[in-house]
Amino acid sequence: MLKDKKIQHIYSSSGTEFTPFHFFNDALSNSVKFDLGLGFFSTASINVLSVGFANFIVNGGIMRLYINQFLSEEDYKVISTSAPSDMDKRILSDFYKLRETLSVRDEHFFNCLSYLIAENRVEIRIVIPKTGGIAHQKFGVFTDENGNKIAFNGSLNFTASALLSKNIEAISCATSWGGGACQIAEYEILFDKFFNGNDSDITVYRSENFERELLRSFPPKEVDALLREEREFIKTINTRYDIVVNAKDGEFPRFPYAAGAFDYQKAAYENWVKQGCSGIFAMATGTGKTITSLNCVLEEYKKNGAYRMLILVPTIDLVHQWTKEVGQFNYQNIYIVNSGTNWRADLNSLKEDFEWGIERNFVIISTYASFVDATFQKLVNAIADDKTILIADEAHNVGAPRVKKAFGNLNIRKRIALSATPNRAFDEEGTRDIEKLFNDQPPYCYSFSMEQAINANRLMKYLYFPRIVYLDDDEMEMYQMYTRMLLKYYDSKTKSFKNNTEVKKLLMRRKNVLHKAQDKYRVFESVIDELVRQDLTRYCFVYAPEGFDPKDDERIIENMQRVVNEKYPEIKTNSLVGGDSKRKDKIRAFEEGRIDMLFAMKCLDEGVDVPRTEVGVFTSSTGNPRQFIQRRGRLLRKHKDKIFATIYDLIVVPNFNYNRDRSTFDMERSLVRGELTRVAYFASLASNYNEISSTLAELADYYELELSVLINELK
Repeated sequence: MLKDKKIQHIYSSSGTEFTPFHFFNDALSNSVKFDLGLGFFSTASINVLSVGFANFIVNGGIMRLYINQFLSEEDYKVISTSAPSDMDKRILSDFYKLRETLSVRDEHFFNCLSYLIAENRVEIRIVIPKTGGIAHQKFGVFTDENGNKIAFNGSLNFTASALLSKNIEAISCATSWGGGACQIAEYEILFDKFFNGNDSDITVYRSENFERELLRSFPPKEVDALLREEREFIKTINTRYDIVVNAKDGEFPRFPYAAGAFDYQKAAYENWVKQGCSGIFAMATGTGKTITSLNCVLEEYKKNGAYRMLILVPTIDLVHQWTKEVGQFNYQNIYIVNSGTNWRADLNSLKEDFEWGIERNFVIISTYASFVDATFQKLVNAIADDKTILIADEAHNVGAPRVKKAFGNLNIRKRIALSATPNRAFDEEGTRDIEKLFNDQPPYCYSFSMEQAINANRLMKYLYFPRIVYLDDDEMEMYQMYTRMLLKYYDSKTKSFKNNTEVKKLLMRRKNVLHKAQDKYRVFESVIDELVRQDLTRYCFVYAPEGFDPKDDERIIENMQRVVNEKYPEIKTNSLVGGDSKRKDKIRAFEEGRIDMLFAMKCLDEGVDVPRTEVGVFTSSTGNPRQFIQRRGRLLRKHKDKIFATIYDLIVVPNFNYNRDRSTFDMERSLVRGELTRVAYFASLASNYNEISSTLAELADYYELELSVLINELK
């Protein structure tokens, strides 16, 4: 309650411990209503109001806000003589410029404001004096749930320099319980007069266009996410302000969603415990492997009152993703280990605490590349105990020789491996090693298949459209040349090749012919035509082949993007390639609908989530089962505005109408069988299975294959 706070009559940025910064934190965090005459609407204006805003929302707070044109004073004359519609355009133009300069704290303010707009809990007005000048008052009234009120006023500017003591500024306050009731009533009358336009000298505009644009730019987040966001940036504020985070949900670990863990996530924990707290979670992409494993840590914390985690991931993107997920559970003391952090000093300090008998909860999130470092191994082993839990994400990486060796030196016994595909493609020995390191084997400690996930409504249902790509005459000649060269290494009884360097070289060259088939452009263009007819070109992700086109030495991904740009210039496209410095910006623009079609090669195979994707076009066939399983899983992630997923898949095969050579039939059949097995895996759970079967009938008949048989073999 406001009455419980030691509210001062004067807050000054100099000469007193009571700063304006403290005032707004206390007042916002303990109010349910806030009327504010803000003046300029700029990053400087909103900086300090970020602190406590999320707690104001949790309180059920409602807000009324009036601002001037939120532009610089020199822009006023242009605005004051403009028609309302012109002013709208000018305001939105300035908002776009403002949006590009926002800090994390500024964005938090707008995230909170967006939430209030979405919940109809804020009214915003734009006030412009008719006689010139600007609405420049800086005052407001806070009200708590018991009707206690605080009014504030002063020369203070809502700027970073004013509120963070770079200038000497002050505000005065009046409290309803301290003899200031009459003064507060006068402020309320003045605010209502301006807000409602009951003054002949002002014009008041509603802000519908601005509010709509703000909602689009800052989609509303969940309240828990706003609280976490606020807590994180408060930690970065200079400690001399002693801002106390209002932790209404406690500083202890807790499950991030009110409904609690799903039954399958509880079952995973129970199975893991029965198996001696070590095992593999083979869960389809998009089914919440991360939350399932963190819930295991939470359940162990409930038993022994401590949590210590070592989380291993393959990429920096996944480091960031796990950091957010860990924060959702309210786990503290997070140490990031990669080439860009000072992890040696941080973990040494943590080790010294343990040596002095100060046992701390901690979370270490490391890339596999840093995990193999000898110093890291030594530090981790020094602080690990019987409460420490290892979580290995994308656990197929554990089978790599250096990582496997590092595991041999690790003294953490509680282990969880996470993977949609625990098997290492073409590496049976590596797969067995992973199973040994996690004391597990098929069907594994816990399995949650894609079929189960779709049936349980954890993943989207989808339509699947395979499209056949044929090799042209020149490509067929090359393909058959390599095939004939491979004949002498092929065992028709075992249906396999001898394992030697020459075979690998020839197989790679033949695969490259398929990979760069020119007919892909024709088929891809026909797919785009179909998407245009069905109005499905938004939120469309295209997996393009790597490498360069042999015809023009251009990147294949650029040629495919050009196909769309030249025929349909109205479709907004962009591309992602390795090392793209604007990768996050592009993904965000795609999520927000500012990019319709995003092209990429393999950079999203592992770990990056783009749940808004509704259409996937796979133009790059991969012989690695893990990659196409991950790609499909990414498309099937749930999103509130998404009701179905659509997948187009380009299947490259020899042109069986061209110079049929029975001597190479078995080998061709083996290749086509591999491609159709991938199709069968996609088709088996698609909502249009019968259509798929008829599309492939001629190809399957020629090679004496049957889709239903392949599906049964997969099962």
